[in-house]
Amino acid sequence: MKNTLEGIHKSIYRYLKNKANNLEGKPSAQLLTYQNDQQKSAQRKFSDSNMQELFSSIEDSDIIYLGDFHTFDQSTRNLERLMRILTSKQYDFAIGLEFVHIKNQKYIDYFINNHITELEFLESINYTESWRFPWTYYKKFFEIARKENIPLLALNTEGTLKSRDQKASRVIANYHKNNPERKILVLFGEYHIVKNKLPEKVLRATNKSVIQTIIHQNLDEVYWKLVKDNKLTKDKVVKFTGREFALITSAPWLKYESQIYWYEHLSEDPEFDIHEYIIETGAINFSDNVPDNFLFICEEVLRAFRPKVKERNLDDFHLYDHINLEKVQTHLEKIKNMALITFYNNLIKRGRSFRLPQSNYYFCPNYSINRVSYLAGVHIHHLALKEKRFRPVDLLTSRKRSEIFIYFLYQCICGYFASKLINPYRKCDMYADYKKQLRQNHIKQSRKNSIKAILALLDNDQPVKENLKGLPLHGIFSSSRKLGHIFADRLFDNYYVKNREEIKEALKIIYSTDFSDESFFRLKEIVLKDFDYKSSRKREF
Repeated sequence: MKNTLEGIHKSIYRYLKNKANNLEGKPSAQLLTYQNDQQKSAQRKFSDSNMQELFSSIEDSDIIYLGDFHTFDQSTRNLERLMRILTSKQYDFAIGLEFVHIKNQKYIDYFINNHITELEFLESINYTESWRFPWTYYKKFFEIARKENIPLLALNTEGTLKSRDQKASRVIANYHKNNPERKILVLFGEYHIVKNKLPEKVLRATNKSVIQTIIHQNLDEVYWKLVKDNKLTKDKVVKFTGREFALITSAPWLKYESQIYWYEHLSEDPEFDIHEYIIETGAINFSDNVPDNFLFICEEVLRAFRPKVKERNLDDFHLYDHINLEKVQTHLEKIKNMALITFYNNLIKRGRSFRLPQSNYYFCPNYSINRVSYLAGVHIHHLALKEKRFRPVDLLTSRKRSEIFIYFLYQCICGYFASKLINPYRKCDMYADYKKQLRQNHIKQSRKNSIKAILALLDNDQPVKENLKGLPLHGIFSSSRKLGHIFADRLFDNYYVKNREEIKEALKIIYSTDFSDESFFRLKEIVLKDFDYKSSRKREF
């Protein structure tokens, strides 16, 4: 199974990287030099490391560099996580940001001190013209900095790549000279933090008086070397030499998917910051290639899991988003069951993706790769059940609550499993996370009931319906979704590492029309085998 999965991942990687490179066009000679230098750097030998060694290096360092792939929000999320960890340990530190020009430092200070609004800040620094990458990726830093009183430094300038590195190094060196006890965490483009670029210039500017840690993120060469050596885990830290690390928290093709999205939809929209809410809620149909991408992912899912589905049926689908709500409503009205119509309307309001019953129509609020791949898994599940002449609407309009739950559970497992195939680093809440949420005061009663149901289903062997008492249809779906993601996360880990007959049996169960308690408990037995589920929690990185 591992070789099959690796082949699928390489196919996805080549497909998305080539598409991103074609959109980017021919790089300038200087950019090509920087790209080649980074590639050579990433091809060096490295050794296994861990978070403990990485944070030990950070604790001993004056300056820490984190590489930023500008279109990929995972890069900035990791900076946010580092900020929270350093804050929790009460370190005194500042953040250096490439995306603000040094001439606009005063506006950073005004904004952090609540002297100007967010909109005034963005207008003052001419954000839409000077940077153009989504503001939502960086906004969180300012919120944390304001709350924790963390200084933010502007590091950007005009000029060549080399001159920008040189000018940024002077700002960093001067700040360190004036604040020698304060660490500086620098977020800069991934090409710039190669050892002989910005870090070397800072060393020269400080007369080699600083200790530095370099953290590369999601390097292609490192990822594929780890895959080849069978050393890839959910989150991986490797070490080159000295204090130079690479943090692998995402599959490399996802950053190219983000680059494609940016080139196709955001780079030419000077008002994209104003439309950010619309972008996030999917009220704009962004991609003309979504059906092709959806079909491509369906083919890869079918190739990986091999359910009994005819490949010629894969293209029998229609994807709808918020623009097509009228068509969605027309299809819902054909159900002739008000309770079920209300259920699906609630899913729309909550921004959920789903398959409309009695059809091959799918609602997708926005076309992120996670959502599209999730629906691809749901589509494969639907086609597998359709081969068995199963009609989900008959079940959903019945009073068979436990069977409805198990049907939704298997559907959600298939969806999340498929999204993990495309994005192996996707995370979900686990048992310990839900236990913690139950202790929160502000949790809604409906969510509390849903969480209690899945914890009970994990903890006891009572009939399924006994654990669903009091849950309406949307509560049953919510519980099946949460538990389905936990099951799929665990199954995927075993699928990726081991060729186990039990995993094949699990796939056979979830692609079947057997929604009995017996099938559920057998699947549960497979999933929980050798798994300390009660201590499981969502990964931090």
